[in-house]
Amino acid sequence: MMMLDNGVERRTPPKKAGVVSRGVTVTGQLVLPVLGLFGALGLAWACRSYVATDFRFLAGLHPSLDLRDGWLTWGVLLLPCVFFVLNLTSRRYGPAITFAAVLLVWGFLAGGIALALRQDAISSFEAIASPRSAAALVGAMFLGQIVNIYLFDWFRGIPWWKAPLVAAFCGGLVFTAVFHTAMGGDWNAGTLPRLGVLGAVQFIWALSQLAPTQLLRRAIRPESGYGGA
Repeated sequence: MMMLDNGVERRTPPKKAGVVSRGVTVTGQLVLPVLGLFGALGLAWACRSYVATDFRFLAGLHPSLDLRDGWLTWGVLLLPCVFFVLNLTSRRYGPAITFAAVLLVWGFLAGGIALALRQDAISSFEAIASPRSAAALVGAMFLGQIVNIYLFDWFRGIPWWKAPLVAAFCGGLVFTAVFHTAMGGDWNAGTLPRLGVLGAVQFIWALSQLAPTQLLRRAIRPESGYGGA
């Protein structure tokens, strides 16, 4: 608005959005990221018991890569999709909204399990997973997500592919290493081949997600202040 003050023209600054308005905006921004993370985690969980028998050729590379003990499942192979969702969210909204989506998802999952236990929908927590494996999975994935969000924000820019590639790969490596260690896994000649395969899975995911990311770059544009990736 233009005003005259003693013959001097002034422009009044625009009013800042109110708390309710900002809250509605943030809530709207969180809907799709939260649903995407739920979908990625849910798909991996649903496939956790299906051994990836298509990769049985790995046993020919090293005896420890035999799949008969179920160390490589489709759930393991699909879990890195989480980092793809995080990258798209970080591109669009930046690290704050992405981290908030992560916290909401873990909070909803914890609350849902607690409610199911209280309503006797499940007999015990062990019916879902052992406390150790659950803590290892959640802790490792949470750390991997933090690394992913931080590195995407650090590397976003030109060239556009650097941020999603580095963020997804390093986040996946952190998850793999922390989960293996938390489950009491050794770091020796017997386990290194498996860790190498799991690391390769993270790299293949990080590389292959660049194709859909490129296709979605026009549809998912960064908000003001977030350029590049």
